[in-house]
Amino acid sequence: MNREEASQALELIRRVVTQARDDSALQNWGTIWMLHAFTNATGFMGTQWLWSQSHRTPHAYVLLWGIVLAFNIASIFVLKRGQTAGARSFIERQIWAIWTTFIGGMVCVALLNWLLGLDRLFMPSVACVLFATAFSMMGALMGRVWFSVAAFFAAVALVMPFVPDQAFNLLGALWFAVQFGGGLLLHRARRKRLAAQAPTARLV
Repeated sequence: MNREEASQALELIRRVVTQARDDSALQNWGTIWMLHAFTNATGFMGTQWLWSQSHRTPHAYVLLWGIVLAFNIASIFVLKRGQTAGARSFIERQIWAIWTTFIGGMVCVALLNWLLGLDRLFMPSVACVLFATAFSMMGALMGRVWFSVAAFFAAVALVMPFVPDQAFNLLGALWFAVQFGGGLLLHRARRKRLAAQAPTARLV
């Protein structure tokens, strides 16, 4: 590969990364993330309350998170209806895959925690590790800033064992801050991009 071909390849990579950010903004993910920051934080804090009330069977937790996830999924389709970014891109498919896998991982961890006994709740620490993994994948797709979020959640995972009585409240507060902050940035990017120009053709 000569210098000109290398420059063209780097330019293509730059445009793909830029498009990933633009797609995320134009697909209304900012508003979705801000809304889900409230619902997810409510779910984590509700989990903490159920735990403090000595609920040690999965039924109440399944009901709580079933409602949260059903609302989240329904709101995604409602808020993305009629968006201007067009058909689902490669980047968006990867984001769906990352977070669907994350949800599946959380369900598996919760089930394992119950099967092994709920006398010691290890799920909050493992949840932070799963968050860190998901954000690390986001970093590979959408920019290095997400790696810093991944490192933050990895560090928090080490703190969780020392605050077992407030672990889910802490997780809810941190997740609210990260998800609402990221959603606000995406929402502002969407408004700026729509005000600047019409969406351009996709690369992927």
